[in-house]
Amino acid sequence: MKRLFCIIMLMLPTPVWASVDAGLLNEMFTMVNESYLQPVDNAAMVTAGLQAITELDGDIVISKGSDKFYLYYKKQIKKIIPQPELAGDISGWSKTAARIADEAVRLSEKVALRDFELPDLMMKKITAKLDPFSHYYSEYDYSEDKEENAIYTLYSDRKIDDVLYLRVRIFNKQTSGAVRGSLERNKPYSAVILDLRGNSGGILNEALKVADLFTDNEIITYTSGRDGNNVHYYTSNENAFYGGPLVVLVDGETASAAEVLAAGLQDQSRAKVVGTLTFGKGTIQDVIQMSNGGKLVLTTEQFFTPSGRAIHQKGVQPDVCEAKDINGLCKKESRLWEEHDIETAIKLLKNEL
Repeated sequence: MKRLFCIIMLMLPTPVWASVDAGLLNEMFTMVNESYLQPVDNAAMVTAGLQAITELDGDIVISKGSDKFYLYYKKQIKKIIPQPELAGDISGWSKTAARIADEAVRLSEKVALRDFELPDLMMKKITAKLDPFSHYYSEYDYSEDKEENAIYTLYSDRKIDDVLYLRVRIFNKQTSGAVRGSLERNKPYSAVILDLRGNSGGILNEALKVADLFTDNEIITYTSGRDGNNVHYYTSNENAFYGGPLVVLVDGETASAAEVLAAGLQDQSRAKVVGTLTFGKGTIQDVIQMSNGGKLVLTTEQFFTPSGRAIHQKGVQPDVCEAKDINGLCKKESRLWEEHDIETAIKLLKNEL
């Protein structure tokens, strides 16, 4: 009977787990180390990635010591894994992360059930710790051009007496053409209000085309990468279609390409800016194709105004602030439907302020 039991046990299938691909992690770590806007800490990236494992099974705890990782399962230490000696050893940190993940797969059935997607889960955790705009998308959950598909009705125009009012809520493929059409169709007018309140950005090239309509061969913005490298200037490339008085409205939700446009027109003394402090999203993200079919959206550069002011995390200070805090500083708040801001712009255009 004992012999029969042994034979049956030998015939039972041995669990097979997919090893976590250290090469894929190394690919990502290399991209982040080489291209991310700020220097990164590889140990911190590994620690962030390992959170994906502990979230799959609460019985697993991964603790980072000074030179080792400690893997606990059900309150018992199961593995001690040394860290690479060098902080910049990308390959070593990638292998360490993969080894810890493999050990967790062997210990936990909950983790083992997700072994095939562990690298994706780990890379999502890592990018989430970098900044709010960097992301990792697996082959199955990435969607491109969502901003480009914004509906056309996010643009409108109207005349307020002899002032042309243009509201631009996002920069999509139709925006610059719509603005030009308004400028052509509504003649004559004595001044223009460009309302960018609530504008979260969109296609940078469309914002630059709008700048073309109001400026003559001026620098609108420039970008640079880590340590001031890879400087790229963006300049309006045609004569202004309209060169008269101009006011730009902004608020705390004016972001990205909209901030770039507002700051560029302000810096070149082409427009007065009215409203509140803008959002402060002044970075560029590159989409990097990975070998596993996933895509890494990584912050690689940041915008500066023509005079060298950074936009990211600072925003654009309006010339006329519509809301201040108790210290007298311009606040960051949503003012999308505040008619008072439009009234202020008209007074400014008529030299009544």
